[in-house]
Amino acid sequence: MKFPSPFSLTAQKGMKLLSSESLFNLSPLDGRYASDLQDVQDMFSESRLIRERIHVEMVYLKAFLQATGRADWWNDEYMSIYTDLSTTDLDYVKEIESHTKHDVAAIIEFIKVQLPEKVRPYVHFGLTSEDVNNLAHGLMIIGARDILLSHLRGLIEELAVLGKNNRDRRMIGRTHGEVATPTTMGKEFALYAVRFAKMYSELKSMTIQGKILGATGNLNAFVGTYPNVDWFALTGQVVEELGLEHTLFSLQIMPGDTYAILLDSIKRLSGLVIDYDQNVWTYFMLAYLYQKADASSIGSSTMPHKINPIKFENSEGNAQIAESLLTFFSQKFMKTRLQRDLTDSTVKRNIGTAFGHMVLSLIYATRGTQDILINSAKMDEELANNGQFFSELIQLVERDRGASDGYDHLKKQTRGKRMAYAEMVIMMTEAGIEAATIETYVKGLTGEICDKALEEVSRLLA
Repeated sequence: MKFPSPFSLTAQKGMKLLSSESLFNLSPLDGRYASDLQDVQDMFSESRLIRERIHVEMVYLKAFLQATGRADWWNDEYMSIYTDLSTTDLDYVKEIESHTKHDVAAIIEFIKVQLPEKVRPYVHFGLTSEDVNNLAHGLMIIGARDILLSHLRGLIEELAVLGKNNRDRRMIGRTHGEVATPTTMGKEFALYAVRFAKMYSELKSMTIQGKILGATGNLNAFVGTYPNVDWFALTGQVVEELGLEHTLFSLQIMPGDTYAILLDSIKRLSGLVIDYDQNVWTYFMLAYLYQKADASSIGSSTMPHKINPIKFENSEGNAQIAESLLTFFSQKFMKTRLQRDLTDSTVKRNIGTAFGHMVLSLIYATRGTQDILINSAKMDEELANNGQFFSELIQLVERDRGASDGYDHLKKQTRGKRMAYAEMVIMMTEAGIEAATIETYVKGLTGEICDKALEEVSRLLA
């Protein structure tokens, strides 16, 4: 049946249509949100794992042949097995696996059939599956970290712009939800920018360790067959060429310490995103902020006036899911049984889900931030009607003049009351407090702090 529609779906700019296939995906990451996560999907897909395993095998094969006096057996064209890997090749690997019932063994066979006969025995020579897998997964995690960083940087840059543009946009500050002293909306955004930038710098500097150490972490088979090879140097060369940090301190399974540290840092990032989303949401509720209206969108199915802050709510929800998953992963990767068990492998295959939710959270936080508009009139109204915040200044002046009951005096006059800004200025003038003092108090050093925060953001992103 063909249903009539008032919409021209193909004509609406920027509209992302779901294919009928995506309507049956188990996870919304692969369905509803797939178009936003193609880079993350690629990084954690089965095809990527196969590619990176082949990458590891070829880099090791070259180094092994060179170290064992067979440098002339290597041809740089062999690296095309990795660089030119096609969808047909991937299908062939999976076909082999259907017979071997072992994913790494399938990759070994795939590589062997494309090499000269004399080279074939040295593919995967001495390696365990875990030697290959720990390096492949490490490359995937570092790649995903870089994707996440690019989205985080985008959010930081948007926050920095809002901070700069609203440096002097005064508003009521609130502590415990109650009226406190003045601040500026620019400083609020600048503080988030610098907090996120610190996380950016921290994550960017982190490394993932990798190893090639054999069955129990002691290079037994390697040194047993080639005792004169400097295996420390050879394995270090391979790991570092791949872009990971080499370690000699491992079991068969690579200890997940650096995984745990990185993932725990991303977990803390998720907490900061949640904090940002919730506070911006609150500023919407206070009407300090509002959003750009999209004429084609519907805020509520029954209340036409509404423009809901759904981007920030989406971001918060995804960050909460990521936070929960990352907590589990960072705890799990500190644990393994003796020299090797398979639970880490099973868990590693699911890391992409946490990254997907985290990246999605950053995407929606950024889109929401781009839509923010400042309600200056509301902020001015709040300032005009809540001058009771001046009680802090007045009681300090009274105490400075020798009054022992300055705090109690202002407490009786202002506590629980809503007092006009102008009324309080008159009170202060009559008390001999100069206009310059009043203005200095209202301004504080907010602008200077905002400037320093934005300078720090620039430094951290450099």
